Amino acid sequence: MLFGHGSDIYKYQEPVIADFSSNVWYEGMQESLIRHLQDKVINIVHYPAPDAGKLSKKIADLHGLNHQNILVTNGATEAFYLLAQLHAGLNSYIVYPAFAEYEDACKIYNHKLHYVCNAEFHAKIPLRQHLLVWIGNPNNPDGKVTSKESILDLCKNNPDTIFIVDEAYAELCWKFDSVIYLVNKLNNLIVVRSLTKAFTIPGIRLGYMVAPVKIVERAKSVKMPWSVNTLAIEAGNFILADYYNLLPEKNMVAKESKTLQKELASIPGIKIHPSDCNYFLGSIESGKACDLKQFLLKSYGLLIRDASNFRGLNESHFRIAVQKQEFNILLVDAIKQWMNNNRACQNFTG
Repeated sequence: MLFGHGSDIYKYQEPVIADFSSNVWYEGMQESLIRHLQDKVINIVHYPAPDAGKLSKKIADLHGLNHQNILVTNGATEAFYLLAQLHAGLNSYIVYPAFAEYEDACKIYNHKLHYVCNAEFHAKIPLRQHLLVWIGNPNNPDGKVTSKESILDLCKNNPDTIFIVDEAYAELCWKFDSVIYLVNKLNNLIVVRSLTKAFTIPGIRLGYMVAPVKIVERAKSVKMPWSVNTLAIEAGNFILADYYNLLPEKNMVAKESKTLQKELASIPGIKIHPSDCNYFLGSIESGKACDLKQFLLKSYGLLIRDASNFRGLNESHFRIAVQKQEFNILLVDAIKQWMNNNRACQNFTG
């Protein structure tokens, strides 16, 4: 899906003062990281390492794994396409609603697609053999979390099935337990991570795959050389040198998100799906999310995500990622105004 994602700020002439459609961390890139990249920009006169090997060793050290379990990628999305390519033609189950690139990658490589709603997905669900299962955890767009115990049970109950767990938002979800530590204990678990969300560098594209050694070796054999550019590698080096101090404070993330969820849920006609992440899913009782989006953009310069193109959702759904408090307050007031206007119009026409 080339153009159907959030943060489509590039489409609009109207000034955007707060982008609620992008679920990267709102405080932006650290000043220290900006200065580091400014200092390192001269290095773009040289080719980067073909596989970003040194950075993979630092990531391995962070997680207590062997560097052979790590493959650095051009964002998490490159990892999804590599995995789909490695398993071309197999059955793939996608737990939906989900990030569209799982499905798009599978379609390119002729996977036989099956879908299961995340509300019905559990450790004992019957699965066909010789397949992949794609799980967002925390899930995008609704922030749903699958427990590490459930993922462990899934892997053990289905030894011939490969489970791909997308943990792109792990650092932005309160009380989230990663399953990266299980990769060395299971031969059918792959975890994909992103460094762009929590550290606000989506334009650089930097992620990584954590997988059994044989899968990493196969992925390397088909991976395009130099897909991870010099500045992305330098950003990764800087982040990994002080990883925990550079992370957003999860309690603050959760508190701000919960406050915004509560305020929006109090608006008549708005339903909010509770989330422990910096983002969450909402729906309108009457009306279309695309109309709400246009109103917020044109009247207030606020951009939200119309979530109607996620499988399993409809035209009433929208996704919001928490922003600065002043903008959160403005958003609540603006949505109240739209809902009141919408209700008044319905009463008038009725």
